[in-house]
Amino acid sequence: MTELKDLLTKKEKKERWLIKNFIGMGEIAVMYAPIDHHKTGMALKIAMEVITGGEELGASQSGKVLYYSLDTPETEMVFRAKALMENQYPNSAELIGSNLSINFDDQKSSTAKDFNLVSDYYWWDDAYEDEDDDVKGGGLTWFQDGSFGRDYEYRLIIIDTLSKAIVGSGINDDISIRKVIHNLRNWIKGSGYNFSILLIHHTGKDARKGMMGSSLLGNDISTVFRIRKKKDGFDLFREKSKSGYKGKSIPFKFRTADVVHNNELHESVYVDIGAGLDELNAEIVSQYNNGSTKKEIKETTYLLGLGNTTTDKSFGVVFNRRWKTLIDTGFISEKETGNKTTD
Repeated sequence: MTELKDLLTKKEKKERWLIKNFIGMGEIAVMYAPIDHHKTGMALKIAMEVITGGEELGASQSGKVLYYSLDTPETEMVFRAKALMENQYPNSAELIGSNLSINFDDQKSSTAKDFNLVSDYYWWDDAYEDEDDDVKGGGLTWFQDGSFGRDYEYRLIIIDTLSKAIVGSGINDDISIRKVIHNLRNWIKGSGYNFSILLIHHTGKDARKGMMGSSLLGNDISTVFRIRKKKDGFDLFREKSKSGYKGKSIPFKFRTADVVHNNELHESVYVDIGAGLDELNAEIVSQYNNGSTKKEIKETTYLLGLGNTTTDKSFGVVFNRRWKTLIDTGFISEKETGNKTTD
């Protein structure tokens, strides 16, 4: 038992966020959507933001990512990863290549083929025999593997998709889902809360009713994202969040791109964050990310002739409306250090 005074005087620093105001450090998040809503594309985007320490979704802690691709076959996954990397992270190819590990469903050892979130063990082999133990069979608990994850310096584990990771159980079974959440928390606990887990999931037959399966997923997981289709693309909606950004969304579009693999040309897709921003909003966000104050940004964008207004007063009205919208959608924050918003 730990007393409050010990927690208050504890000097060890613990990061609260893996991605600021987006995914908590040492926590479980779930992202869901109907088919063809670019769940895998967004998951890859999140992975590469963590690997590169990017800031497109919020300031990220950098580290390795382990991706369980249980739905997307190896060849298709390679195309998608290359399309995103070459078009969004062209200077980080080597970094991403050495820090993104992908396990596929067709591997034969203690990897995705044996991966079952309902099991008591991360890995088990009936034929295993310890020299000091007469009992055959052995393996690795979730807690024990979490410690290996910490040693490997993983910051994020992505499971795509949840339904493929609960072998022999149903997504509507409360007992199975409760076991899944218990195992995931032990996995994280074993790492010393040094990595987070993102589950990729589907909607039910009626997408309006939300996530498919047990209500425990929405009730017991602290961060829930929903991808929604919009007129000009898609958005990633914070349906449930511990941050003040609950109810806010991040717009994105999908892009097509040609990639070369094994000397052959293939077409693939990737997600482009913030693609729905027009010229004025994009300029505001760009200057904000460079540390300019609200007053400085307002003056600069007015001098650039953006906003389609004729007077300083009318531009001020437009600018303030745009500023509020960008706050509501999570692109900027009035509380950020270095971005004071006094007029």
